[in-house]
Amino acid sequence: MNKHIIITILTLLALGFAGCEREKVTDNGSSAEPINNEETQLAMFSVAEGRQVLFSKGNLQFSTAGRHVTIEGDTAEGTFRFAEHQYDYIGQGNAQVSSTYTGWIDLLCWGSSGWHVSPWSEKDGDYDIESLCGDEAYADWGVYNAIQGDDHAGQWRTLTRDEWDYLINLRPASTVDGIDSARYAEATVAGTAGLIIFPDRFVRPDGLAPIANINSNNFAIAFTDNVYSADEWRLLEQAGAVFLPAAGFRGGTWLSTVGEGGSYWASTCNANRQAYALLFISGLVNASAECTYDKDRGYGRSVRLVKDIR
Repeated sequence: MNKHIIITILTLLALGFAGCEREKVTDNGSSAEPINNEETQLAMFSVAEGRQVLFSKGNLQFSTAGRHVTIEGDTAEGTFRFAEHQYDYIGQGNAQVSSTYTGWIDLLCWGSSGWHVSPWSEKDGDYDIESLCGDEAYADWGVYNAIQGDDHAGQWRTLTRDEWDYLINLRPASTVDGIDSARYAEATVAGTAGLIIFPDRFVRPDGLAPIANINSNNFAIAFTDNVYSADEWRLLEQAGAVFLPAAGFRGGTWLSTVGEGGSYWASTCNANRQAYALLFISGLVNASAECTYDKDRGYGRSVRLVKDIR
């Protein structure tokens, strides 16, 4: 990949990668109920020593149509749901985002749960909140809202920066194709580029080729180094794998890196209207990226919710 192309993509995706300090994870207000329903992947993933989560079955999506229950006991405009498949994402439909657009979107501004900032927000809003945890947990989409299929709110939450970092870079996991603690690999699933995350205990299904570039950060690798059909992905999914599609990001109604890069919010921010995210492009995965562009929290990124196991 040409050096100038790499720099351009990184600028568009991250609007500034930077090193991160470790943080203390605080209570986020979710109910932590390990409900085994069709909205949840049943494999377990460690996000800190002694803490495991289940992932939702797909990225979070929102439409202004309908109404849903909030954790405050009232109802609010719109409907939240999970994508039907892990590899599904909305793409260009996000450019239609507005308070009157009744189609689905899945690139959401940080903290746009509807508590302080509307899910259809197109730009930086009221971001006096310091995090999506503790006293401000209602700013977390999964804490504040009942997701379609749930009978009440407060069942889900967003990972913190430290939890993304532990999940991708630090946790002990299975040995897969000769790689100890296999945590992730970039791939193309059902025609969609993205990032596979392996559960703590994982065995590659029989009949599938060895998985290339496990735990690799190298610009020489590509999403197409691991290619799976929808049927092959079902085998990996049944073995517990999670897939994050490269859904790009949104600035207002302007979209970038759709199908080329993934950008997933963490519940953690620092200051100056900035927050953290898991970011990846072909050959590079940054699990605790600091998004340092002014008013970055007003950019729309993907959200993948989790449920605590206790």
